[in-house]
Amino acid sequence: MVANDVRYTEVLRIEALGKSFKGTPVLSNVNLTVHRGETVAIIGPSGSGKTTLLRSVNFLAPYDSGKILLNGKLMGYVERGGRLQPDTDANISRLRRSTGMVFQRFALFQHRTVLQNLIEGPVHVLGLSRELACERARTALKTVGLSDKIDQYPARLSGGQQQRVGIARALCMEPDILLFDEPTSALDPELVGEVLSVMRQLRGQNRTMLIVTHEIGFAADVADRVVFMEAGAIIDDRPAREFFGKPNNARIEAFLARHRNERSSSI
Repeated sequence: MVANDVRYTEVLRIEALGKSFKGTPVLSNVNLTVHRGETVAIIGPSGSGKTTLLRSVNFLAPYDSGKILLNGKLMGYVERGGRLQPDTDANISRLRRSTGMVFQRFALFQHRTVLQNLIEGPVHVLGLSRELACERARTALKTVGLSDKIDQYPARLSGGQQQRVGIARALCMEPDILLFDEPTSALDPELVGEVLSVMRQLRGQNRTMLIVTHEIGFAADVADRVVFMEAGAIIDDRPAREFFGKPNNARIEAFLARHRNERSSSI
């Protein structure tokens, strides 16, 4: 069920998506829809195409075939005479504004303060005044619990704090969908919880989120739906309770069992 019974307004639709690297397929006939207010977690083994799929959504990884539509608008291409042709950089950038990307390794400007990192996009991409951009930044930092770090440089922050700044930066763009690419993978184990806590808070605000994660317990707790990928294809896409309650094939069951064992052995 979509969070808060949102009536299935599509934010993202992916149709028959395909992509290859040097002739090797990495995405094959991927179909996925995300509705407003929904949290969808993508899990699966390394090399299954999860990150490539996520980066295709905002065209950081251009796709070869199929379609990606954000709020009903085609991303990356224009359709002429029944054929897709590359769109202009300006149009791609304009549509990309509806997404907010949180990267694995923060991607902050190290020579700029937290505030300067947060207002960069709103001022130079959205065209907001500095005053309004700063107001958004303060609100976003309050959301992630870092109001007291507004004048700090990233190097003075822990990894968990830097990732929370990354989340705040995405929020400042007021995107229609937040994209999380393994947001805890670069963190020490003791810092993972603070980032997941912020993401739980965003889920409680009915933010639309597409999350690539290896945090299986988090996915079970927070996601409305879980997508399992393997070898560039979606193997399963079901409500989280159904997915974890009764895996539909032996491959997924073995994957979940291995992660449960890894979690137990680390305690």
